[in-house]
Amino acid sequence: MRIGLDHYTIAHRGLSPEATLEFACEHKLDGVQFLEPAAIDAGLDPHRLQAVVDKAQALGLYLEIGLPCPNPTRKARAEARDVTADEHARDLVPDLNAVAMMGCKHARAYIGDRHDRFRTDPNWTRQLGATLEVLKRLVPTLRDLGLKIAIETHADITVNELLRLLDALPEDVMGVTLDTGNLAMLLDDPVKSVEQLAPRVLTTHVKDAVLARTERGLCWQARPVGAGVLPMADLLSTLIRANPDLNFSIELHPRTYDLPIRDPSWLAHFPHHNMAAILALATKAEWHFSEGTLPRPEVVEAIPWGQRDLDGIAQSLGYLRALVPQLQKLTDGLDSPSSSSVVE
Repeated sequence: MRIGLDHYTIAHRGLSPEATLEFACEHKLDGVQFLEPAAIDAGLDPHRLQAVVDKAQALGLYLEIGLPCPNPTRKARAEARDVTADEHARDLVPDLNAVAMMGCKHARAYIGDRHDRFRTDPNWTRQLGATLEVLKRLVPTLRDLGLKIAIETHADITVNELLRLLDALPEDVMGVTLDTGNLAMLLDDPVKSVEQLAPRVLTTHVKDAVLARTERGLCWQARPVGAGVLPMADLLSTLIRANPDLNFSIELHPRTYDLPIRDPSWLAHFPHHNMAAILALATKAEWHFSEGTLPRPEVVEAIPWGQRDLDGIAQSLGYLRALVPQLQKLTDGLDSPSSSSVVE
C-alpha cells in the first residue's frame, strides 16, 4: 500500500507538476494526486501530459488525476447561462481521454463546494439531479476508455446522497473518493460511513479532524493524520480490508468551517445526520483541548499554512508508515493493534 500526497496540500507553493513530483520524492512520499489534467497542462497537450507520466515513472511514484466538476449548474452559474447535461458531458470527454492517456484507471471528481449545498440557484437536489444526467451520458465513454469516476465525499454531499447517486449509475464505471476528514463535516458518522462506502472506494484523501464547540454549535478543522480525534485505525483498516492495493493520498489544508448545529434552518439541510456520533467526537476533542494534548483550532490557525504544511505532511506520513503495516497484518489474520493502542 502506497502513501502519497494530494497536490492541493502544497498548491500554495506554486510548484510545477514536475517540481511537485520531485517534492513528493524528496519527502519520501509514494505518489501524487492532481486535481485534473488541466492542472498539468491547460491545453491538455498529450506530449506535456506524457512527460509528467514519464517523470512519475522515473521517480517510482504513483500518479492519480481527477476531473473537472461534473455538476453543470456550477458552470452555468459561473458563465451566467444555461448549460445542458449534453453540453457538459461533451466538455468533459477531452479530460477523460487525457486521464486515460496518462494510464489512470479512475479519476476523482467532486460535485460541489461547501456552499453549494445551501444554494437556491438551483437548490442542492436539482444540482444532484443535473450531475446524475451528466454522469449517465458519460457511461459509454467511460466504458470505451476503461475508466471509472470516483465521486468524492467532499464538503457538499452526504453519504446517503452519494449512495443514492451510485445506485443510479453502473458500478463498472463509478466509485468513490473517500475523504476521511470530510465525513464529520457533513454530520455523518465516520466509522459507519466508511463501512458503507469501502467496497466502492477507488482513491482517497486521508486527513484527520477535530470538532470544537462554538457559540453557534461547532467548528470543524482538518488536522494531520493521527493529530485529531477521528478513529483513524478503524477507518483505514476498513479500507484496507476492502481494497489492499488502495493508495492513501494525504490531503491537508488550513481554515475552520462553521457548523451551526443550533440553527434549525441550517440543520434542516442534513435530514439524516448522526448527531450522536458528531457530538461524541466534539466531546473527545474538548477533553483533549482541556488536557492540553491537542491545541484548539484558533491556536493552530494563528500559524500561517505555509509555516506548518511540511510538519503536517511529515507527521501524517510518519503516523501512516507506522500504522498501515500493523493494519495490513490484521487483514492477514495476524495479531492486530486496537484503536486504543494508536496515538490519536
